[in-house]
Amino acid sequence: MLQSRFTRSRLLNQVLATTTLLAFIYFSLNNLLPAIRYNVVPHRHPILLDNAQSKARPGNNTSSPTVHLVIASTKADDTSWTSRLTIPNLTILRYISDDPSAPFHPPKPKGHEALIYFTYLHDFYDSLPDLTLFIHASETPWHVEGTLLRNTTFALSQLNLHKVLQQRHYFNLRVTWRAGCPAWIDTTKTHSDFDEAEEPFMAEAWRANFGVDEPVPDTLGGPCCSQFAVTREAIRRRPREQYRFSRDWIVDSTWSDAILGRVCEHMWPRLFTDEASDCGYAERGSLCQMYGVCFESEGELEGYKELWEERERLKERMSFLRAVWDAKKAAGAKGRFGEVNDEIERQLSVAWRRGHA
Repeated sequence: MLQSRFTRSRLLNQVLATTTLLAFIYFSLNNLLPAIRYNVVPHRHPILLDNAQSKARPGNNTSSPTVHLVIASTKADDTSWTSRLTIPNLTILRYISDDPSAPFHPPKPKGHEALIYFTYLHDFYDSLPDLTLFIHASETPWHVEGTLLRNTTFALSQLNLHKVLQQRHYFNLRVTWRAGCPAWIDTTKTHSDFDEAEEPFMAEAWRANFGVDEPVPDTLGGPCCSQFAVTREAIRRRPREQYRFSRDWIVDSTWSDAILGRVCEHMWPRLFTDEASDCGYAERGSLCQMYGVCFESEGELEGYKELWEERERLKERMSFLRAVWDAKKAAGAKGRFGEVNDEIERQLSVAWRRGHA
């Protein structure tokens, strides 16, 4: 009887193992393998990127301005993409916040990009180039717009440096008004009543950096996200001591890194232009004037942005886990993604050619 029970148990285990194996094979063929296949999403637009970069703004080394590219980074960041930049007279200064042995680093790993920027502004005050570009470390950050392919290499390659020098003097690399203009931050908000996390801190930060006699604007506006170009003259509108003071203020502050970074984000326009708001230029005009990406109408621009948002939604539906759950839906998303991607490339190519005609 014991042998009969052992035989039955072994047979049951074999049946369970076989059933499990068959189920895994079925799952792999119908879900896992298709998910792996559908998860391949093209993030670059190779034709547009390569053509646009090869035909970037004309100019030679003798007529082009001298440029510093100040990168706010950590040791873990990959900034190798900067080697593809073709900006003449460019010097790359990578600041590494968490490596005190790096050639360029802030006093402490604090305040996000703000402490790095103030450190540069103080240390290079007497040896500034014609133009300085302040950026984050990622090549594809969310705060570079879809109209610039969410690609910093593309954006910087198209940026009209001469117009920054001759007309803008301070230029936020992000131009969309969404979540920023015409008024975004209410400086009268308190810790018991606020919409944005930095609002209750803004008035105190303003007075600390600009002096108690400096009136605090009731509202502040401007595109986010602390990536901008600024000329030597605009930087030197303020004395070097201003940047030393703001650097030390961040170092000594007890506020969180996130709050310090966000309050400084709203003070850059005041530092370099004396204006509290950076909402004087509409998105479509800035895209055309500063990047040579010229949409014919507001409707055309909005249509493009809707396509880009659909592209981002489709990317989420094509994620590996979602494809495993529903491979057929992922397959449909992949097909639509290709159509949307092609249309984005077509529309942006037309806008780019219009700006470079």
